[in-house]
Amino acid sequence: MSNVKIIVITLVKDEAWMLDRFLATCSVFADHIIVSDESTGLDSSLEIYKKYPKVTLHHNSGAPVRGDIRRKFVFDEARKISCDKRIIIAIDSDEILSANLLHSPEWQTVLAAEPGTLFHLQWVSLWKNCNYYRVEAKYQFGGYNRQIWIDDGVSEIPAIGYQEMHMAYNPLHARTHVYLNEIVCLHYQYCNWERMESKHRYYRAHEKADIGKLSDIAIYRIYGHAHSRKIEVKPSLSCWFDGWISRGIDMTSTARDELTHFDISVLRLFESHGAGFFLNQDLWKVDWEYLTNRAKELGLLSADFKYTRPPKTIRSRLFHAYMKTAFDVKILKSVEKRLFPKGRVY
Repeated sequence: MSNVKIIVITLVKDEAWMLDRFLATCSVFADHIIVSDESTGLDSSLEIYKKYPKVTLHHNSGAPVRGDIRRKFVFDEARKISCDKRIIIAIDSDEILSANLLHSPEWQTVLAAEPGTLFHLQWVSLWKNCNYYRVEAKYQFGGYNRQIWIDDGVSEIPAIGYQEMHMAYNPLHARTHVYLNEIVCLHYQYCNWERMESKHRYYRAHEKADIGKLSDIAIYRIYGHAHSRKIEVKPSLSCWFDGWISRGIDMTSTARDELTHFDISVLRLFESHGAGFFLNQDLWKVDWEYLTNRAKELGLLSADFKYTRPPKTIRSRLFHAYMKTAFDVKILKSVEKRLFPKGRVY
């Protein structure tokens, strides 16, 4: 089959800190890179795209569109590309495929696979820098959380679940499932610690205000995992990076942002719900008053909005003290599950 197209699809919002690395690596193996972008102008994302001719950019400068709708959109756009065989790779813009795909027999297996085959990639969370990765699953590196789809032209991606931020790009009902163990997906989130914290603050606030299905304890645990005292790390494998480095791609540097779109989103939730609504959430390690003023200077918040930090209560002090103590204690986790079921908000 001669006319095979490899298509990367992704969603982006103010990811300039990682975008060059993502696009440079994808440009080596992909024929097309389809991007749904909602950049706010806080960074240089829109300029970076211009350097990469394989990028097809769909920039939404209006009101934010739900993540599940954007995922279906880029998937459908990939299907518009005419070819005999279509390989769709769905990864986030803070992720890259490991460089060993350039010479791994597993990649030849991907290229030769029949339509309807779904390849599962292990997800490797690099830990604070590229030298180490976090061990967080029973598998060799991480859970099989990313996929490569050999498109059959008919299967649909799943409809939205309860929480639209982390929905799948790829069909769930593949005819054949293949698990890759040499080629992995490298997740750079924890290499930019401040941005990760900013993102997780937004996820906590979003879960509390917009989703409303998890208890305060459940939210704290889900997005507090980066601070576990029982994290195991191992040295990264050089084969994950060497092939990219030899092509002149910077695999290590990390730009830091003073203000992120996640911060803006949290401040808008404060404006609509009141900061006190989020008192039990772990949101209070940053200077929100300073970030409010910066956002106003950039015209990203209403001039009338005034941030007031909610006063700590005895209950909130006890809650935060308990969570810090109980986070890694298994027996307390078991008790919590019985007392506060996952779907209960209190």
